[in-house]
Order: sequence, then C-alpha cells, then structure tokens
Amino acid sequence: MKRFLFVAMAVLGLQTAACGGPMEAEETLQPQEGSEVTAMAVCTASCPGGTSVSCSGNHCEAVEGQAVMCDGQWKNCPTPTTVTFYCEANNTLLSCTGFNAYTLQPLSSKVCGGVSCNGQDTYCPAFTDARECF
Repeated sequence: MKRFLFVAMAVLGLQTAACGGPMEAEETLQPQEGSEVTAMAVCTASCPGGTSVSCSGNHCEAVEGQAVMCDGQWKNCPTPTTVTFYCEANNTLLSCTGFNAYTLQPLSSKVCGGVSCNGQDTYCPAFTDARECF
C-alpha cells in the first residue's frame, strides 16, 4: 500500500511563512511528482520456549507471547510438539513436549533411543540381557 506524503503549510490562509507574513494559497507546498512514500514496519513478538515470530508491513502490531499482525495477517507463536518413544528394555514410553522436540537415535546397541525436548535428552534404559537394538 503506497501513501502519498502531502505537506501543507497553510490552514485557511492564516499560517505565517518562515520569513513572516501570511502565505498565499498559491504558495502552499504541493506533492511533487514521484513523492510516493512507502512506510514499512517490522514487528517481533517473543514466544514461549525462547522462540519468536516476526512480520513486516505498512501496519503491524505485536502481542508478546502470542502473535504478530502485519497488514491484517496474523502470525501466531509456534505451539509445542509432543514426541513419544517406546522403550523395549522396560516396556515403557518416554514422552516430552517442547518447541524443539524430536526422537533420538540409538545411543549404542543396548540403548535404543529416546526423546529430546528443548535440548534436554532422555534415553531409554539399556538392555541388561543379550538383546540389542534393531
């Protein structure tokens, strides 16, 4: 969206010029050809889990911890993800929820994997018998 910058120095012909004296209506400043101005703004909102969202546009708003809006379009903070991993060694599930969540590959032939959320890794217990990860 483009906006034109209009500069008018006379209001009802009563404003005074910089040198003194009234300004004539013909002396008011008119927009020049090519005087288009586009105003762009950038908004950023901090989100839970150390993340953030940003957008840019002619009009923007930020709602900390929730979202940003630019030119009528909302961009929400990311939602946490839950990951789950089945541990064969003790027939249990490992689960966690976070903004950076994923399952872990086997740590060794006896520790078959785990989960990681926001940088905190949790592995399944190791096999204590002859079994190995497959």
